[in-house]
Amino acid sequence: MSLLDDIFQKQYELNKRILRERHGQDYDELCDQKRQDKATIKNRVAWLLNYNRAQIHESIELEQELPWKWWKDKDSIDWDHVRIELIDELHFWVSKCQLVGLDPQKLAELYAKKNELNQIRQNKGYGSSYHKTDEHGVEDNDRIDEVLKKERS
Repeated sequence: MSLLDDIFQKQYELNKRILRERHGQDYDELCDQKRQDKATIKNRVAWLLNYNRAQIHESIELEQELPWKWWKDKDSIDWDHVRIELIDELHFWVSKCQLVGLDPQKLAELYAKKNELNQIRQNKGYGSSYHKTDEHGVEDNDRIDEVLKKERS
């Protein structure tokens, strides 16, 4: 088992427990991508928003540990606390991945594609000479396989 598999498994176990014990909900049903009924999707979206808001607030807590206020001196940085805040963000980020059906394998595959697309964008002058939409207004993210195939040939 990879480190990423282990992280995903631990987060799955925690979320399963929290949803069952605190909310009377079944995390497996919530994450089951085959379930596309209106009630499940509504609940999945609500939890996705919950996890996203929690991650945003963890990010704010991280920011508060850093000297971002240019008008105020900060004498020291507690790097251990910075690391913990990043781990808190990771908890919620992994939870969001699980809700939308991204397991470690799918995550790695999609990451590799998106990273390659970002490299292509940079190589071609992203923002200046490279534009991410085609002549029909379709963004390169929405045709990523086509763009990668064209660039690889």
